Amino acid sequence: PAFMEIYTASRSVLATTPFSPAARIPLRRDPVDSVERSQLLPAQVYDMSSSLEHLQQGYRATTAAKFEEALTLFKRLLLSLIFVTVDKLEDANEIKMLLGICREYVIGISIELARAAVSKEEATDENSTRLVELAAYFTHCQLRADHEKLALRLAMNTAYKHKCYKAAGEFAQRLLDLVPVPAIADKARKMITICDRQSRDTLPINYDARNPFVICAASHTPIHKGEAAVNCPYCQASYKPEFKDELCRVCSIAQIGAQATGLRSMASAD
Repeated sequence: PAFMEIYTASRSVLATTPFSPAARIPLRRDPVDSVERSQLLPAQVYDMSSSLEHLQQGYRATTAAKFEEALTLFKRLLLSLIFVTVDKLEDANEIKMLLGICREYVIGISIELARAAVSKEEATDENSTRLVELAAYFTHCQLRADHEKLALRLAMNTAYKHKCYKAAGEFAQRLLDLVPVPAIADKARKMITICDRQSRDTLPINYDARNPFVICAASHTPIHKGEAAVNCPYCQASYKPEFKDELCRVCSIAQIGAQATGLRSMASAD
């Protein structure tokens, strides 16, 4: 779809006389007549303003808990950034920032969808453990503050439901640190009080907030600091070494661990 949009947006069709073929007129990005012919560029369908609008659409879908729709929107934005070109370094840095936002949301939403799928399976200790782990990992994606609060509330309630009181208390404290609305803050304080009396997890969850980690975008498990990892050359998603040479799960266009320059939005970028 992206290539077709670029193709159709770069030209117009003008009807001529009856029985004659229509005239195809290329559309210029810069309509100023003073530009030399050799420097003329085709019209640009993807730019900063459209990218920012698509980002807001993804945010709105996430806020409404329409996660499948949000995943589609963020993946589409992630791919469209390849075609955005800019002239200023600050704009190029903003595009890289947008790329990072899309990566975090695609990983986070994928984790949440995986958690929802596990919740529909048979209730076993293994599935309960995985539910708590996935909810915990979701809170470590770099999301907007309001979405991080939603992730922490989910993790807090999930951990408490499965009697992982230590983890639930930690999520409640992190939620309080983000200064939620009074009603949510009161619930978080009550959760901390309850969990302080228990202060243990009844399930062997693979999660320690004090041990820094990134999330493997394929296995949805932590890669702790110092452990081997490989990255997608385009979106920079992290993976465990066993996924090297496979297709990136986040952007779906790059080979994991391949040596490449990555995203370049300026012709003169180093």
